[in-house]
Amino acid sequence: MDKAVIVIPARYRSERFPGKALFPLLGKPVLQWVYEAAKKSGIARDIIVATEDRKVMDFAAAIGARALMTSEKCKSGSDRVWEAARTVKCDFIINLQADEPFITHKILKKAMAKIKEDDSYHIATACAVIKNREEIENPNCVKIAMNSAGRALYFSRSPVPYHHELSELRGKVPYYKHCGFYIYRKKALETFVRARPAKLELLERLEQLRAMENGMNIAVAVVESLGPAIDVPGDIKRAEKYYRAIHKKGLRV
Repeated sequence: MDKAVIVIPARYRSERFPGKALFPLLGKPVLQWVYEAAKKSGIARDIIVATEDRKVMDFAAAIGARALMTSEKCKSGSDRVWEAARTVKCDFIINLQADEPFITHKILKKAMAKIKEDDSYHIATACAVIKNREEIENPNCVKIAMNSAGRALYFSRSPVPYHHELSELRGKVPYYKHCGFYIYRKKALETFVRARPAKLELLERLEQLRAMENGMNIAVAVVESLGPAIDVPGDIKRAEKYYRAIHKKGLRV
């Protein structure tokens, strides 16, 4: 059986929302939601919280999570993940971002199955159909264009693919929202962090574009739905509204 490790990069001094990893969401810090989902997934024996701040270290200890202090020089979440997991003997390293409180074990398992389908995939992630126009236009909601096999062709903060007014498919092809996690083959993550940031990555501020510019194949598992990520303070209210809505329907996160 392939061994995997989950690393949750939890940077406390986030530029758009300082302290969001520990900000309460329905009475529980955002980081705790993510950690509990990681445990429930069962796809990795080792789960590591990687941070640059003592407050996150202390909180991780309080909930029984293993945590490592990583360098403040890490420029991205993937750099932080690699620093935490590079000495771990494993086949896969999962970068599970600390701002995805509604990630589920089903989503993680489906993405893991996807990368194992084909050895040519270096990385796997997930997406879901966007069902409202607000998210399509929201630059914090990252969109994916992919081929029919589920291989990513491009990620963007802009609506992609463009629906040309003369296209027969206009309005018939959905937009897909990206979920903030990546399953890397260990060697692929090492290659990624050693590569220089790419122009498209710097332009869109999306690090997965570095992987694509370096010829890496990204598998995308399509899932039924994704809850809101926490990017800015206003997302907390959106997340609370989402949680109450799904529970009203008798569903569970």
